Amino acid sequence: MKTRAAVFWGPDRPFTVEELDVAPPRPHEVVVRMVAVGICGTDLHSVKGEFQRPTPSVLGHEGAGVVEEVGSAVSGLAPGDEVVLSWAPSCGECRDCLRGRPAACTRLHAAIGAGTLVDGTTGLSLRGETVYRGTATGCLAERMVVASKVALPVRGVPLREAALLGCAALTGVGSVLFAAGVTPCSSVLVVGAGGVGQFVVQGARIAGATAIVAVDPVEARRAQALALGATHAVAPGELETALASVAPEGADYGFDAVGYPETTETTLTFTRSGGTVVMVGLPPAGSRLDLDPALFLRREKWLTGTMYGSEDPAVALPILLEHVREGRLELGRLVGPEFSLDDVNEAVETSLGGSPGRVLVTF
Repeated sequence: MKTRAAVFWGPDRPFTVEELDVAPPRPHEVVVRMVAVGICGTDLHSVKGEFQRPTPSVLGHEGAGVVEEVGSAVSGLAPGDEVVLSWAPSCGECRDCLRGRPAACTRLHAAIGAGTLVDGTTGLSLRGETVYRGTATGCLAERMVVASKVALPVRGVPLREAALLGCAALTGVGSVLFAAGVTPCSSVLVVGAGGVGQFVVQGARIAGATAIVAVDPVEARRAQALALGATHAVAPGELETALASVAPEGADYGFDAVGYPETTETTLTFTRSGGTVVMVGLPPAGSRLDLDPALFLRREKWLTGTMYGSEDPAVALPILLEHVREGRLELGRLVGPEFSLDDVNEAVETSLGGSPGRVLVTF
């Protein structure tokens, strides 16, 4: 089988659209025709050279599409089914998978670093040479072959919106509902109102937080955060004043949806004694935090991280879909500019420029 795909050659080099050879589906695999793929911050880390992964590769891990073919051992999926892709299939054997946390799977993270699927293969080649997969997925392609457990059924949601469920929504909403367990009537600080941060804001609203303060340097993103449920949205220099009026001792919960050391430090600074801080955004490779131990000793703060919302995607996705159906979780408002596969470089540049909505490549 062949497919057209956006091939990433390395930082400071343009993507090119190539026709790749794709290995046929094995018994446990399915062929998915992609409909929409979101440009995620993880992809941008590679583009900016902040992650060192094998190239050439096909990036993209936040996508939705339609099943076209199923392997002989696949059950529960059939041609024509609409699906969201999960980039965290479980190996089913390591300790993290056995505790229901496939996004922390040791084999998965080894595969992400190696640019392969969990089984160590890529199934992609160009003129006889291996092409790697970004985040163990690689869905910036017209068609792709994935393990059946990667393709999660979705119904009643337009696929261009459903694509956001594949990463940003599961990560952002999950960080609130599953990682932090935000309680009603609490105060929440969200540092970064990009794609994931906007879902953190929605998660806080769904959890019943009464004060939700979003901080972002981009005005359009601040406006978006207010429309999605933030009670306050401010520029970084305005944060201290804003919190003084709603949470003078600091927020009960803080979420760093950016991932840089300085944004984590900001989130910790403005979270109250005994409060919980969750690192949501991925930091560049090699980043280090320099923290005052007194934050944890004298002020008893809690600092943790979340990977993919701290829940099995197969468990979390139905919960999020119920919130969508009940009108509690918005997707359409978060969809930003759309580009064709041939315009993938423009899509990436738009995302790097701070688009308030999720940039999509649509097919």
